[in-house]
Amino acid sequence: MWLSRFGGLDILQSFSRIPNTTQNIIKGLMVSVSFCGLCMVLIGPKWQTIEEYQEKEGMEIVFVLDVSLSMVAEDVKPNRLQRAKIEMESLIKDLENDYLGLVVFAGRAFSMLPYLTTDYDSIYLRILRMINENYSRFVPYGTNVGNALLLAIESFSEEEREKVIIFLTDGEEQLAVRSQVAEAVKMLMERKDISVYLIGIGDPLKASPIPKKDKNGHVTGFEIDFEDNTIMTKPDPELLQEIADVTGGTYIHDATGDELKSIFEGVIADHRKVLGTKTRNTVKDVSQYFIGGALLLLVIFLLL
Repeated sequence: MWLSRFGGLDILQSFSRIPNTTQNIIKGLMVSVSFCGLCMVLIGPKWQTIEEYQEKEGMEIVFVLDVSLSMVAEDVKPNRLQRAKIEMESLIKDLENDYLGLVVFAGRAFSMLPYLTTDYDSIYLRILRMINENYSRFVPYGTNVGNALLLAIESFSEEEREKVIIFLTDGEEQLAVRSQVAEAVKMLMERKDISVYLIGIGDPLKASPIPKKDKNGHVTGFEIDFEDNTIMTKPDPELLQEIADVTGGTYIHDATGDELKSIFEGVIADHRKVLGTKTRNTVKDVSQYFIGGALLLLVIFLLL
């Protein structure tokens, strides 16, 4: 047969076979439905549902952040200060309707906000991101817990809301200003609506040096004291527990920084008041389902 010159008989028969009518109908339907699905995407389909949610009362939360030089130690990655900021920011992005304050301290304490704010992105997080390792090298040396507590207490309003101080420190280089601690305790006794949580950070079992870095972030050496000895820093849980006991607060320690966010969340959850359960209408964009369905049908069409 002369056609055999152009290829094997089996191959030629496969090309000359009359198409299956049922298969053509199915493929035609797939293309049509896919086209309709893509057209629906242009319309922007949405699905309205009713969901229940818990209405929660806003709280007043004042974070007190240790910015002393020891917080630059790298036993917690990338260092104690940066890890604390990372976990704070992660938590704050999940909050809503809470009033936040920020106090930083070393040898002295400074309130970074004149008032509590609910503007997390434009105000609070922007100020938090300004605090870096360079800041730690220019604040007065030491860790003045008493002064920091006083400023934190004074940051709260007189409104009837849950009030929490989250005090984050490594507990190093304490300045024993007993009069300020005593004054803070007195104020806490008068303001019984304020709860205090001391969160320790850093490895309490191993002392760590404090690195010096150039403008490119490369380590050029370590901090030394007046006798040219390398300064080694190690958190003091016993001292932090003692402060917590004196102030009537709660002390929790995280050696690695891995548990910081869950600690913050636990503290807030313990004081969060649920006002009740409500319902709300929720509109969801379902375009992705039409796109996915159309692409799936086109793939099947090509395989048939």
